Amino acid sequence: MTRKLFVIFACLFFQSGFCQDFQFAQFYALPLYYNPAFAGANLNSRLTAGYRSQWTGLQGWKGFIASYDWHLKKASSGLGFYLSNNKMDRLGYGQTTGMVQYAYRGRLNKNVRISTGFGAGFGQVSWSLGNQIFGDQLEGDPVRPKTNDPIGTESFSGTYLDLQLGILVYSKKWWASVSALHPHSPSYEILGQNQIEPRINVSSGYRFELKKPVDYKGEISPNAITPAILLRTQGEASQLDLGVYVHYVPFVFGLWYRGLPVKPKGGKSLNHDALTTLMGIKQNNLSIGYSYDINLSGLVGVLGGSHEITVTYEFNTKYLSLKGIKQSKALPCPSF
Repeated sequence: MTRKLFVIFACLFFQSGFCQDFQFAQFYALPLYYNPAFAGANLNSRLTAGYRSQWTGLQGWKGFIASYDWHLKKASSGLGFYLSNNKMDRLGYGQTTGMVQYAYRGRLNKNVRISTGFGAGFGQVSWSLGNQIFGDQLEGDPVRPKTNDPIGTESFSGTYLDLQLGILVYSKKWWASVSALHPHSPSYEILGQNQIEPRINVSSGYRFELKKPVDYKGEISPNAITPAILLRTQGEASQLDLGVYVHYVPFVFGLWYRGLPVKPKGGKSLNHDALTTLMGIKQNNLSIGYSYDINLSGLVGVLGGSHEITVTYEFNTKYLSLKGIKQSKALPCPSF
């Protein structure tokens, strides 16, 4: 009877709690994770890695991602791939995703470009019960290191085919993008059928340059203020990221609000999630960003904050010239 109740609980737990994607705060440092149309969009080959520790008060989620993309000039295209993993050790839960992406780039007019992207890959969800505490472990003093319950040694896993679609429109001052992740609603088998809801990402921003481009140690990058927005919806869950970046070469500072400033349908309170502070530096080909999430919910004392760090290295970088050669080809969105 105990086993049956545990399995029923686990099924409900997976269906309600693990159909949402892991999120990173520095989404412009990890653009391939949000839209395949960003593959090769910055005209330089780049290698990026990101790590996030979420809800440190609960020893909660930990996520890692590594990506590489490059621009194919003669084909007006970009290629990219990434591998991501997120897990919660306390629950023995983990998810791994691998994706290969292709983007084709064209012009709408002299100053506006468009990129359409497609991604295909795989996903794997795993769950091990080895870290759980069962009733027979609490019978003695101290707590038994292992349980005698047979279910305590079991583990489960399921795989699925994953797809992505995206579009990106931009000029040298602004950008707008829309992507659909898991548009086919893939499913995997763990203690029953589990379905991943489609996820829609909509983002946009505008770059206000504070002065004309200057040559800072060989890099052309003017000081600027860049407000931006990202809206994510998946299933019945929605989340808004609204903030601003301040570029003061070679530094970048950012402040972001995450949540929904309106009451959800049938809800009694506003859904304030977190306030994110960001600091980054870009020196020649290397960019490093660090962000910290301050929890705004009533559980701030329990959940704790969240830390995130990203590192990007660009290969064969070709900076914009002071004369503005091919300036309209460069993405104006931030690197963090």
